Amino acid sequence: MFNNEHFPFNTAIVTVSIQTTLEEVASHLNKNTAVIAHWAGQSCLFTPEDASILPALTAVTIQALLEKSSFFLAASVQLDDNNVFPQLPQVTTNRPLLIKDKEGNIRGYSPLSALLRAAAFEQQKWSSYFTALADTVTDAVTVVDRGGAVICWNSVAEELYQLPSADVLGKRIGEHFDVETLMVLKILDEGRLIRNTYHRPRPDTHVLINASPIRDAEGHIIGGIATEQDITQLVRLNEQLTAADSFGLPYKEQTDDLFTLIKGKGPAIGKVIQWAKKVAATETPVLLIGESGVGKEQLAHIIHQSSSRSEHPFLTVNCGIVPSGLLEAELFGYQGGAFTGSETGQAGKLEQAKDGTLFINEVEKLPLEVQAKLYHYITQQTITRSGGSQPIRVRTRIIIATRQDLAAKLATHEFRSDLYYALNVISIRIPPLRDRTEDIPAMVQMYLKQFSLQYQKPVPALSPEVILALTNYAWPGNIQELKNVIERCVILSDEDMILLEHLPSALQEGLLSLSSTEGDSAAILLKAKVTDEEEITLIEEALAKTAGNKSAAAKLLGISRGTLYNKMKEFHME
Repeated sequence: MFNNEHFPFNTAIVTVSIQTTLEEVASHLNKNTAVIAHWAGQSCLFTPEDASILPALTAVTIQALLEKSSFFLAASVQLDDNNVFPQLPQVTTNRPLLIKDKEGNIRGYSPLSALLRAAAFEQQKWSSYFTALADTVTDAVTVVDRGGAVICWNSVAEELYQLPSADVLGKRIGEHFDVETLMVLKILDEGRLIRNTYHRPRPDTHVLINASPIRDAEGHIIGGIATEQDITQLVRLNEQLTAADSFGLPYKEQTDDLFTLIKGKGPAIGKVIQWAKKVAATETPVLLIGESGVGKEQLAHIIHQSSSRSEHPFLTVNCGIVPSGLLEAELFGYQGGAFTGSETGQAGKLEQAKDGTLFINEVEKLPLEVQAKLYHYITQQTITRSGGSQPIRVRTRIIIATRQDLAAKLATHEFRSDLYYALNVISIRIPPLRDRTEDIPAMVQMYLKQFSLQYQKPVPALSPEVILALTNYAWPGNIQELKNVIERCVILSDEDMILLEHLPSALQEGLLSLSSTEGDSAAILLKAKVTDEEEITLIEEALAKTAGNKSAAAKLLGISRGTLYNKMKEFHME
């Protein structure tokens, strides 16, 4: 990973036989050339610094000298594959070391003083490199030794944990954190790598951690290093999104106009937002009409949050989920002893939402006798619990939602006319997603950000084919289906791009069908005799089908994006 500097050693050497005389050895040394001789599986080394002591020796040859003394025998050390600083052996002499390559060939020699200088320089160099690296990265860096004492604590760690390095360095990491939660200590025991793992070192801190054991040359763990990316704000934002249930409402103080959460710029949804803002300031019941998944509950919640009742409860009752026999008790509660042995009974949702808002979904499934009680509450603002006789005054606002035409049910006596007219003071029809294609890109981006946060991934881009598929699909499941598709794509995508293969088969098949039907009309654009009016019409249609995305529109037209830009500029369509 790192390119080490080569280990310095002297290479001016000559190899001689064991029978060489010391006089001949001295002649080499005086020329500043070291002498090596091999004897009994060992090597002896004479360096130029030894030239002054050879005349005082009584031996005539190298062999005779070695038979009397082992002083000139030299220890050796082997370089690694990169010819870098070697792992030193146990040295019991002050003599220079022989340097060998991996094949065992002698490459040179080095005095111990040179080794010491090189080691000190290497240590200083790597300390500088590591310090600069630790202060450059944007993650908190912690390094501990085998005993858990902190030997590195960078400036990002100081800021993240509000602990200056002076208070941490040299002390056990467990003095400042719960030992049971520390990943860097766990790897000292387990020796395993940790990659992009969610970690909570403190109750108020959330991080993504990468950690590795540090091993010596023999493979023994001598410490551990951890880098932590602070994701506390991301986690808190995700918690806010999750806390607002399935419609992604943030806390009220985060925005002055909660209606901006309804993504859309088209006239259809614009009318919905305009009317909803007006009814939010009133106390009148509201009837929301729309297919399943168009966002009726989300709109009801926003109306509540934007009203004077926002500090009080917002509760929901889905008449399609609760068994019809229990709907009366669910809405109006029951008196003690009516169903159980309870003395106090149970308040219904209308009581529980006192001074707040009750959202009643699929109201068309409400039994007629319960419809009568609901009408009585709307007109009298009092309720009577099931099994009870005492009227209870409550002031809960009602927002009703339905998927069906309630007026048609009046003729078949499936819905009470008095309740219908009491509820239908203001009705808001929410258009299905297929009728507001222009709003899809904004909604897609909102859900991409939401699920990227949830799954801790970068926000991906969309390929032109995906944009075409999303904007030309009928969306029978409306917003909920779109949300589910985006969540699927975020989970399945491995890179920073969502591709056609990540979409459900229904959307992929829809794009293939679109391509075959549009092929002929798109080809018109390539004909030499096409009129300007025809070109403009085709371009406008392509932009409409792709919600204004020029890359996708160009792909639909079978031309390059540059060509599309040039034609739009030519026709003053920008």
